[in-house]
Order: sequence, then structure tokens, then C-alpha cells
Amino acid sequence: MKGAGIMKKIIGYIRVSTEEQTKGFGLDVQREKVETYCKLYNLGNVEILEDDTTGKTLNRPGLQKLLEEVRSGNVEKVVVFKADRLTRKLRDLLGIIEDEFEPHNVAFVSVSEQFDTSTPTGKAFLQMLGTFAELERNTIVYRTTSGRIEKARQGGNAGGATPLGYNNVDGALQKNDEEIEIVKAVFAMRADGLTYRAIANILNKDGVTTKRGGKWYASTVRYIAENPKYQGLNIYRFKVKEFGINENIQHTNAALAI
Repeated sequence: MKGAGIMKKIIGYIRVSTEEQTKGFGLDVQREKVETYCKLYNLGNVEILEDDTTGKTLNRPGLQKLLEEVRSGNVEKVVVFKADRLTRKLRDLLGIIEDEFEPHNVAFVSVSEQFDTSTPTGKAFLQMLGTFAELERNTIVYRTTSGRIEKARQGGNAGGATPLGYNNVDGALQKNDEEIEIVKAVFAMRADGLTYRAIANILNKDGVTTKRGGKWYASTVRYIAENPKYQGLNIYRFKVKEFGINENIQHTNAALAI
């Protein structure tokens, strides 16, 4: 039998994203909490795996290593500081537990929430916590989207990449005189009948770079030629099906026209 006769591991998993660094739950704090819990309950040495990225995706090196260890059949418990360190999405959290942990008899333990999925109470509590975690995430998404919509209605810059010819100053677009000359050159060459590819070749030959310092391609020239911002128009399309949001907002700002 796979894993028989082998001392199974206790694995601690810790995660922190950039925006969470200042909230008092950094990697060092999580590591200390997990290790203290394992010592308190005599679980032996714990192997810590970590990630420093968002919990919205499962494509994280530390998490994928954790799942590999679980599938090896040599893991007894996975210990985290909080359930949302594993993932913020309820369906992903339950999927990992039901599809990965349970088939390999791996218990999932949350230190701060004090539950263990090896018990019926722990499983029920986990589902409840997962529901609230997803509610919190959806609330943040809704508030962020609503804020962008309101900013767009007021004629402000409601997000998206800052195009060549402008600078983003405190959330508002302002003209960049040096870059505007490049934009004007693109429009002039287009008016002379040059193709997007031909314009890109000329810009690259002259050593002109894009907004991000890269090479020009037909697609990047097309973005310039067809971008309504150069006509002084801010156009936003908001569509979030789960919140019933479907709005198209257009605002004219002649001062931003090239």
C-alpha cells in the first residue's frame, strides 16, 4: 500500500499577497503561529511551504508543491494560519479538501479558526467560513467596480492602461508633451496611407519605443490609431454578470484630445 510504513508529514502552508503585507499577518507571523500550534499538539516537525501572491489563483508554486506532497500519500495534516491562506474562493477551497485531501486521508487544520476537518464539526465550520470568505471577496469586487463606475460617470479616469501621450497623475490623465509628438507622427503617417505594419517598422528603425519601452508592432500602432482617448473621449464598459452590472459610460474631455 502506498505510503505504508512511512512516517507521514505535517505540512504548514503560509501565504501573503502584496496588499496584505502591512496588515499584521505576514509570512513570519503565520510561520510562527503554525509552528507553535504543531509544538502545542505534539505533531512533530512541520515542513513549511509558502507563497507570496494572491489567493485568487491556484497556480502558485508553494500550493502546487503542497498538492504534490498530498498526492504522494505521505502527508497526515496540512496546517494553515487561516483557511483563506489556502484560497479565497469557496469552490476552490472545498474542491481541494474533497478532491485532494480527503481521498488521501489528509486533515486540514486552521490555527486561528480552531477547526480540524477530520471532525464533523470542523467540516461544517469550514463550509461556513468559506461562505463568508467568498462573500467578503464579492463585496470587495462590488465596491471596487461601483467606485470605478462612479468615477467614470464624473468624467475621471476609471482604470485601464495609461496610453502613450498621457501620464496618470493621482488617478487623472494629463498630457505628456514628448509622447504626444510620437502619437501625432503615427496619425500623420496613417493619414498618408501607410499600413500599421509599415508605421511600426519606421518607428522601430528610428529607435522610438512604446509606452513600456518595447518594440512596435502592427497591433500597437492600431491601438494608437483607433483609441478614442486621442479624440478626448473616455469610454468604459462595465459588465459583471453576478452583480447585475451592465453599463456603458462615455465622457468627453476636449482638453485630452490630441
